[in-house]
Amino acid sequence: MHSAIVIADAISPVLESFGRLHPLMVHLPLGLVFAAFAVEVTRLIQRRPTVSAFTPIALGLAALGAVAASGTGWFFAESEASSDLLFWHRWLGIAASIVLIALAWLAARATRSSGEGAQITPIVRSVLLASVLLVGWVGHLGGDMVWGENYVLQPILKALGGAPAKDDTGAKQGAGSGTASAGTTPGSDTELDKLAYYTSNVLPILQDRCYECHGNGKHKGSLSMDVRSSLVSRDSRGSWIVQAGDPAHSLMIERCMLPAEDDDAMPPKGDRLKASQLEVLRTWIAAGAVMPAGSAAGEASEAGGVRGAPVPASTAESRGPVKVGKGRTAGLPALSDSQVAEAAALRGKGINAVPLSVGASTFAVSIPGGKGVGDVALAALIPIAPQIEELSFARASVSDAGMMQMPAMPLVRSVRVDNTALTDVGITVLLSRTLEAETVNLVSTSATDGVFTVLAKLPRLQRVYVFNTQITAQGIDRFRAAHPGVEIVVGAAVPGTSGTAGPPVGP
Repeated sequence: MHSAIVIADAISPVLESFGRLHPLMVHLPLGLVFAAFAVEVTRLIQRRPTVSAFTPIALGLAALGAVAASGTGWFFAESEASSDLLFWHRWLGIAASIVLIALAWLAARATRSSGEGAQITPIVRSVLLASVLLVGWVGHLGGDMVWGENYVLQPILKALGGAPAKDDTGAKQGAGSGTASAGTTPGSDTELDKLAYYTSNVLPILQDRCYECHGNGKHKGSLSMDVRSSLVSRDSRGSWIVQAGDPAHSLMIERCMLPAEDDDAMPPKGDRLKASQLEVLRTWIAAGAVMPAGSAAGEASEAGGVRGAPVPASTAESRGPVKVGKGRTAGLPALSDSQVAEAAALRGKGINAVPLSVGASTFAVSIPGGKGVGDVALAALIPIAPQIEELSFARASVSDAGMMQMPAMPLVRSVRVDNTALTDVGITVLLSRTLEAETVNLVSTSATDGVFTVLAKLPRLQRVYVFNTQITAQGIDRFRAAHPGVEIVVGAAVPGTSGTAGPPVGP
C-alpha cells in the first residue's frame, strides 16, 4: 500500500505537467478542421463532386489532435472547480474527438473511387459543417471558462447596447449578499462605512492584481472576485475562498502569502502583494467581507476611470496602513528588519514566515513545502516562536515527536494541523505550547475525544474544526455542554450530533 502511494505521488506531477499542455494541443484540431472546411467549401463552389485529397489527411490529424487535447484537458481540469461550463466543455470535446475520427474515415473512403466518392461527399461535407460548429462551440466554452462569459462577443454586445449577463445571483440580498451582513442594518452608518472601505481600499487591489483572471466577466477556475456569492464561498475541495470574519481560514489570504515559486501562489504573475495590501484584505475580511452583491463592485469605480482599467497600487496604499486594534500584541515593538530577513530565509527550508501586517510585532507561519517539511525543519521556528501569531502545519510531515521540540508560543491565535499524522499526543503537546489559541483546525488528523482535555484548557478558544477525525458525537456533545461558547464545526463527517455543518476548512 505504501509503495502504491509513493508511485502515485511520483506520477501526479507528471500528469499535472501533461495536463498543462492542453492550451497548446487545442489549436491543432481547430486549425485543421477549419482548413478542411475551407477547402471543401471552395470545392463546393467550384462544383467539384468529390472530396479533396487534403481533407482526410487534415481530418485525420485533427482527430489525433482532438484526442490529445481531450486527454490533456482531462488532467488540466483537475485543478478547476466543477461547473456547468467545465462539464459541457469536457464532454463536448470528447464527442468532437469521436466525430472527427469517424469523419476522417468517411472522408478517406470518399477519395478512393469516383463513383462511391460522389455519393459520400455530400455526407462528408454536411458532417464537416456540423464538426466545425461543434469544435467552435467547444472552443467558445473554453474561452468563457478562462476569460469570462461571452468573451468573444462582448465588444459586439456592448456596441449594440446589450451587456452579457454576468451573474444571476446579484439580485439576491440578505445575509449572503454583503449588503446586509449579520449584525448590521442595511443603510446604517456601520454598513455604509464597510462598503466605502471596500470601494476605497479593497477594490483597487482586486482590480490591479486579480481582475485580469477573476473580474469584469472573467471567471478563471469558476471564481468571479467581483461577485460576492462567488468570492465568499467554498471551492471544490470545501475550503473557504473568503470566510467572512475569519481571514486566518481564507484561501485568498493564505495563497497571497505563499512565495512566488509555489504553484498555488496568488497572484501568479508580478510581485507579491505588499504587507500593507495584505493588511487591507485581512481587515476587510475580518469586518465581514462587505461588498456589493454582484458586478456593481466593478461599477463602483467607474466614476474614477474606465471600468476594468488597472488601478495603481498606490491608490489603496496612499491612505496608509489600516489601524487595527492589536489586542494582546499591544505595546510590543515592531519586528526589526533583521528579524524579518531571518524569517524570510526560512523559505529555503519550506517554511513561510511573514509579518502579519505593516509594522507588525508578529509573524504568520505556514508550510508551503507541505509533505517536504518534517520534524527536522521545525527547529528553525524556535528563534521566532515568541513572535508567531498564526501557525499552520497543514499537510506537513510533522510527527508527535516533532511537537516535543516546540517551545512556548504565547501569542498564537490560530493553530492548523489539518492533514497531518499527528495524534492526540502531538496535538496535546502543541496546544499546551499555544494556550492563547482562538481557532484550532484538526481536520483529517487522528484526533480522538482525548483532545478535548487540552482544548478545555484554552481560555480564548472560539472555534474547532473536527472533520474526518476519530472524534465522536458523544465527545462533541459533552464538550459543548461544558463550553457552550466554543463552536465545534463538524459537518456530515460526525453523524449524530447537531451544530455547525459544512465541508472541511483549509486547502
